[in-house]
Amino acid sequence: METKGDARMSFTISSADPPRVTFYVRGDMFGANDQQNAVVDRLRELDAADLIEGYDVCVWNSRVRLTDGETPPAVAQYHEFESWAAAEGVDIDPFFTVRERDSFVDGVARELILPVMCLAVHGDDGLEAVAPNTRGAETNTVQDCLDALETPNAPARPVTVPAED
Repeated sequence: METKGDARMSFTISSADPPRVTFYVRGDMFGANDQQNAVVDRLRELDAADLIEGYDVCVWNSRVRLTDGETPPAVAQYHEFESWAAAEGVDIDPFFTVRERDSFVDGVARELILPVMCLAVHGDDGLEAVAPNTRGAETNTVQDCLDALETPNAPARPVTVPAED
């Protein structure tokens, strides 16, 4: 692992009041239960310390079909997250993937593949952060976002990223 000394977290929580957090999890990832439970435990601690105004846990499917008809809630969230990412100069696409697949029943279908875990931080002015995301070679994880919520006035810290081969 290589530590990028110039890499900085991309989370700036600017609300005057503690933000509200939504934790999205995939219900089909049995191997990730311990990680998901650890995030919920951290959210409970942040809430008890009044560092957040509360949190919600929402379970979403691993994939959602993209159609021209009704927009499923997970797709609406993705569009909100995409708009935030564009405004912040970060990328969420490595974690949210749009794919085409062939189906014997209905031909080619477009699907949105959702991440195993995702945090959305809502403050006074709306969406303030989404994790995970990337900015160049820097990856900002759910853990990084929790750390930023825990120490809202702390300076940005280096992020460890894998060395490229």
